[in-house]
Amino acid sequence: MNLNSRTFNLLVRLLKKLPRKRKKALILLIPVAIFSGIADVFVVTFVARLFNAFVGIPNEPSMPYSESLDLDPKYKILGLVIMYVVSNWVAQIVKLFLKGCQFRLKASVWRDLSEIAHKKILLQKYEYFLGANRNDISATVLMNISRVADIVVLPLLQLVSGTFVVIFISIAVLTIAKTIALSLIISMLIGFTAISLLITPFLRKAAKARIALEAQTNNILSESMRTILDVHLTSSEPYFEKQYSSMGREAIPFIWKAETLPEMPRALLEPFGITLIFAIGLTPLLIEGTNPNDLSQIIPFLATIAVASLKLTPPLQDAFRAYTSIRAGLPDLIETLKIIELPIARLTIRSKGVSNPNEIIPQKNISLKDVYYRYPNTSKDVIKKINLNIPIGSITALVGKTGSGKTTTANILLGLLKPTSGRIILDDYSLNSKDIPAWQISCAYVPQAINLLNSDIISNVAYGIEKDLINIDKVWDSLESAKLADMVSAMPQNIYTGIGDNGIQISGGQRQRLAIARALYRNAKFIILDEATSSLDNKTESEVMEAIENIGKRCTIVIIAHRLSTVLRADNIYEFSEGEIKASGNFTVLQEKSETFKQLTNYENKLNSSKNETF
Repeated sequence: MNLNSRTFNLLVRLLKKLPRKRKKALILLIPVAIFSGIADVFVVTFVARLFNAFVGIPNEPSMPYSESLDLDPKYKILGLVIMYVVSNWVAQIVKLFLKGCQFRLKASVWRDLSEIAHKKILLQKYEYFLGANRNDISATVLMNISRVADIVVLPLLQLVSGTFVVIFISIAVLTIAKTIALSLIISMLIGFTAISLLITPFLRKAAKARIALEAQTNNILSESMRTILDVHLTSSEPYFEKQYSSMGREAIPFIWKAETLPEMPRALLEPFGITLIFAIGLTPLLIEGTNPNDLSQIIPFLATIAVASLKLTPPLQDAFRAYTSIRAGLPDLIETLKIIELPIARLTIRSKGVSNPNEIIPQKNISLKDVYYRYPNTSKDVIKKINLNIPIGSITALVGKTGSGKTTTANILLGLLKPTSGRIILDDYSLNSKDIPAWQISCAYVPQAINLLNSDIISNVAYGIEKDLINIDKVWDSLESAKLADMVSAMPQNIYTGIGDNGIQISGGQRQRLAIARALYRNAKFIILDEATSSLDNKTESEVMEAIENIGKRCTIVIIAHRLSTVLRADNIYEFSEGEIKASGNFTVLQEKSETFKQLTNYENKLNSSKNETF
């Protein structure tokens, strides 16, 4: 069964991405497959000899040394029986070994593809992840690669191996009886092809429907887990149960069709082959008249061909199943190739030719000069002609309404986004692409929604560092500066205490300060706090701000804030509006020169007064 050019090209692209050792393993699988085919040939051969011995037909050629041994016929038969049994055992052991090699190679390919995909995703620009659900990215990648390994890679290995088995068994049958065997093989191939062509459209339809329904089912499960709080509060369990159950019921017919249809060729081909064998062998005798001697000679031959056909049917069945499986897995293969063929889009600190971090440390200021930025595949600039200056050791604030360009500006300062035009300047030096990894080593980012590992405190502080390489004293120093040391000391296992999924077992303020401790452990010289206190109560905000002021003695800090109380002590404040800087100065100056800033201040004062009266 031929794979069309599109499928073949996709498979070639996949194989090209595998490591050299995996390609070698695939090549080494061929001799094992050949040996498996040869083992089956011996089984068929000994069947022929055994039946001939039973009816007294001389075996040609005779067994080695059989003439000199002058053995009793019963011992010759016993010897052939033993040889047949041994050859059967050898054939099955070889097949088992071949399957083990196939499954091991499949698992190795899965690991290879997973590692390649993970690396390629990590090395994409920050824009790649904007607007996408990062959990969905990881889940989709893992699901696609797992499916590719199961329904593309393994069937491909089975197809390659089965081809050699079919070839050798066909040769053995042709050796026994050329004319009849050739007719048999051609007839079986025609029958196999006809059955395959008949059911392939139905199988393809069932497979597509199955994949679509499985995706919808997984989506319902994902949504119910992602919104579990709302599920509990609204008692929506019956809704999601009904949705999930409905999708499951719809999937059942397509699942059993997708599983059953590939078994049809073998189920129909085996009785077809046996019928054909006896029709070919017995029809001449029935027409010409039956002679007992003729029957005694033809039955061993028919039995041998029957055994050979039974040996031939499974690899043909495997070939069909492999073909249909590969075709069904093409959508997953295409998506996987999109990931593993992604070009490396960004440099890291380990990339060749990048700057030394010690050379990218500003001594005076960090500036943006005439910076514009436009997101990919859009036509509108989200920030326009941004000029700002951040003195080293200062606290600078960026304020303004949601969507005014504050966070985009912060991402440019961090080197996460490359300006459409304009420059990032450290002192008098303009950063280029090879400087960005070195600059980012000195930077840290503390968002409103902290991303923490489902691990212990020490792993979250020393983020991305193997435990045996972590400096314990430095961890405690970082916790002390972030005003967390006392809290951690009181925990059951102090720095080795687990904090749950994304820090669910600690408070919001503690999560924020843990992120600050992480920045301090890395010796970050430039820290951006993006709405880091907006969801905190006044007391917790005060604790976090105390930690920020504490680290302000050794770091340059940029605060992005809606809550103006967090920027009271900022050395300089930039007010953003519609992607532009409308005003700048300290808190007092902005109140005087910016009407919108003054209005925001008055509004927040009234809001706080109302809260105080309420409580």
